Amino acid sequence: MKTLTYLSILGGLAFSAAWIAGCGPEKAIEIRYERPAEYQISPQVRRVGIAEFGGQSSRDRQWSQIASDRLAAALDVYNRKYNRYELVDRKRLKAILDERDLQIAISDSASADTAGKLAKVDAMIYGSVKVTARDDRGTRTVFNPLSRSMKTVTYTKRYCLGAVNFTMDDVKTGKTLATVATTHEYDSEKDKKSGAAGIGRAMGFGGDDLPPTDQVISRLIDECVREFLSKVCPHEVVVTEKLQSGKSKIVSTGNKLAVAGDYEEALDCYQQALGQRPDDHGAAFNAGLMHEALGRGKKAEEFYDMAFRIKPSEKYVFARKRVRVEGAK
Repeated sequence: MKTLTYLSILGGLAFSAAWIAGCGPEKAIEIRYERPAEYQISPQVRRVGIAEFGGQSSRDRQWSQIASDRLAAALDVYNRKYNRYELVDRKRLKAILDERDLQIAISDSASADTAGKLAKVDAMIYGSVKVTARDDRGTRTVFNPLSRSMKTVTYTKRYCLGAVNFTMDDVKTGKTLATVATTHEYDSEKDKKSGAAGIGRAMGFGGDDLPPTDQVISRLIDECVREFLSKVCPHEVVVTEKLQSGKSKIVSTGNKLAVAGDYEEALDCYQQALGQRPDDHGAAFNAGLMHEALGRGKKAEEFYDMAFRIKPSEKYVFARKRVRVEGAK
């Protein structure tokens, strides 16, 4: 009898895990907006050099070099799209500085100006990096389905921080064009996973399943780089919105078309759904998303407003506000 009970419990868990895994993520689309640089930098500032960033500890210095390289790579991608700056190759910059017995790692304006004049650039970007990573052990009380009792299990808590200070100086005038201090964090306690893996951990099965520390720090450095570039470069903002399920099957068809990028066909489906069910706020919201993705802000606002009138959801308010702000730009 006890064996059958254990088998039943394990079978139920397996079924639950399979059911959750089969649900999959909600369907979503990305809406993209072009943004100008947040800081007004003279268009005469074209040629840019990137120094190697500094750091206090050996680990900071290791990530400083990576941050410099990531910034150069990202800026090169931005330049190919927006043609805002002309980036001086970092190897060439290092060779120029080596000839004068100067370090490529720069941490002050005077050194940046000197290096910039030698490299014949309009602006130099330099800065510093600080990274933090630590693991702590924690305990939690979970239900043990086999013994039908509570038990205490230990697990790893991981915290990482990436902080990059960026400075961009005008070489000709010696003035600072931009100073941006960026900090991004990862806390495994705030990054709880859902689904079958999350339920398994909640019941005391499986390991910690945490991303590697270096992988996390790498992502944090990239986030810092993107934040800085949004200040000094034209850039793209991506808004991710989950599609609503709606009240009819045709909405589901529209969602599949939307995910595939067929926005006009998806819009037809949502409008048909609204014809059948005028109270379908999900179909109205999705129709608004299609208009927004197609660059029709006014029409998107109309459908977001319709969805809000049917159901006063914060999600619909934020979407309506977003297209109003975009329309004013």
